Amino acid sequence: MKTRNIIIPLLAAALCVSCDLLNLQYDNALSSSNMWKDPSDLEQSVPGIYQRMRNYFSAAECNVFYFGEVRVGDTMWGPSLESKVQDNFKIACRHSLLSSSNTIGWSGLYSAIDQANAVIEHAYDCNAKQDRVDWALAQAYFARAYCYFHVARVWGWAPLNLVSIVSTSQPECYPEQASPDEIYAQVEKDIEACLELSSALGNEKYFATRPAALLLKADYALWMYATRDGGNAYLDMAEDALSQMNLSSASLLSNYADVFDRTKKNNAECIFTLANNASETGGYQIYFCQPGDKIAKAYQNSPVPISSTQWWSYPQSFVDFLKAQEAKGDRRVSTNLGYGPYSSAADKHEITWCNKLVGDRSKAPVVQDNDLIYYRYGYAVMLLAELNYYKKDYAACNKALNIIAGRAYGVSDYYVDTTPSKLLDNLVNEYYCEFPAEGMIWWALIRTGKIWDIEPNSEIPGETFAKLREKNPNILLWPISSSSLNKNSKLHQIEGWL
Repeated sequence: MKTRNIIIPLLAAALCVSCDLLNLQYDNALSSSNMWKDPSDLEQSVPGIYQRMRNYFSAAECNVFYFGEVRVGDTMWGPSLESKVQDNFKIACRHSLLSSSNTIGWSGLYSAIDQANAVIEHAYDCNAKQDRVDWALAQAYFARAYCYFHVARVWGWAPLNLVSIVSTSQPECYPEQASPDEIYAQVEKDIEACLELSSALGNEKYFATRPAALLLKADYALWMYATRDGGNAYLDMAEDALSQMNLSSASLLSNYADVFDRTKKNNAECIFTLANNASETGGYQIYFCQPGDKIAKAYQNSPVPISSTQWWSYPQSFVDFLKAQEAKGDRRVSTNLGYGPYSSAADKHEITWCNKLVGDRSKAPVVQDNDLIYYRYGYAVMLLAELNYYKKDYAACNKALNIIAGRAYGVSDYYVDTTPSKLLDNLVNEYYCEFPAEGMIWWALIRTGKIWDIEPNSEIPGETFAKLREKNPNILLWPISSSSLNKNSKLHQIEGWL
């Protein structure tokens, strides 16, 4: 069963409501008494959770790339070189609320959460067999944990709804904000609830699997240790989760490019993905492409991916970094960076783009039918290296890093230096080399503390995130949209944002 092939009927849609805060639709003709009666209701409601997640995370300005990488700023991404369409919103360093930006909206995320809440409440009402009830509950707990982990890291103080909304008169339609501690505590509860039922999860990567739940647990645990002063108990939690994944070089595909090959979807390195196909296209990847009128015809889609508008381009500093890695033998660079004198301009100046996740280039414009990869074994290996760095087991840290480097450079012992500062630099460099455009780098920089050295805006030399924090103590969070604030007087803006 794949989410991309599921059309969710109203009966299985968990009675979404038109809460002004969450922008969910409610049909007053329906009530909870005429649904959740048949096993088919349960079977169709679970894919609905992931369909809503896909709709949210494939949006042009609401996705893991915007939340988990663009905010690194000019260190990695800037406006398009050609049309200057996107000025990066200055989202990395704004002190005032960009109220009109769709990027800070959360309604689609809460739509997925509401669907998960409904499944958790009504799984036993559908007269389904116990193994299917366990499957549905485990899926819903995973999805809710994944979504709330995102909510807590992005906004911090946010609504924490744990019941489905079936009436516009419910207080959940206009909720107050919970504290980050409360949201993180719920994430942990849901992860554990999922793992208790994980034998029922199955192996379909468009849904949660046991490896996906374990990786979410490790991701959460290292975040709590590194950013929330969680203590060594969270290192133990991460170690327990990662040890059950049996990570080794065999966990990775031998060819890095194959991980993102649209003809090899759900390959062995993928752990958790959300589906895209030719009829359900969408996502931030389209903005890596170049406008056709800027590229010489002979090079359109071969090799330069073509669409109507380009928004994002690597700055020269990051291009130079990647090219330097390529000179060292890094075989990932051709996937993460395309470049060449393919401009239609008379000077034929160099064009750059990201080759990763751009879809079917046999058609113009590019068809965004690549899946959206959220967890893969390469990330699990990097978390293992990070875990061992925090544990001060520097030899083990290098061992894990060399699993990643072995594929990249074809050398089994690429990293040997166990000096702590050098190890940390190597860790961060490997995130930069391994994960461009996947929405992982921002979070890694925060966990490792390297975020405070970043200068996100090249127009203001020397203004690091550390200096920006003096103006806004919550500079690493996002503000709440003015739309949500205007619709719900119980909400307050995140401290530091205007």
